Amino acid sequence: MFEKIKILIYVIFAYLGIEVEAFVILIAFMCLDSILGAIKALRLGENFSFKKMLWGFTLKLCFLIVPLVIALLGKSIGYDFHSVVNVTISILTVAEAYSIIGNIYSAKNRVVVDKLDAVSVLLLNLRKIIKKILDGLM
Repeated sequence: MFEKIKILIYVIFAYLGIEVEAFVILIAFMCLDSILGAIKALRLGENFSFKKMLWGFTLKLCFLIVPLVIALLGKSIGYDFHSVVNVTISILTVAEAYSIIGNIYSAKNRVVVDKLDAVSVLLLNLRKIIKKILDGLM
């Protein structure tokens, strides 16, 4: 059963033109970032709760949907968005790596470091790009 699900995921990703390896790396980074964020919170004496961590995982799952939505949008309107999808995955991966490094630094030195909210910037810019495409179609 697990093998059939795995094959189905690979077929869907191939159809959408999403690089599976890059997506798996992104998922791994998201999981690692969540764990390191929890370690940082405990080390800094912040209020840690599994509810907060669960919300963090939920939001990260929502971020994983973004490349899929972009790929499906491209398919539905007849555009090749493969490069946009792969750049989106790359930006999300870099943002997670940045957060991982920040969490490690914070936990090690017991200081809070400023974070760059690259994901919010990405989402706003993707929304603007999609609006321009839709305006061009109408």
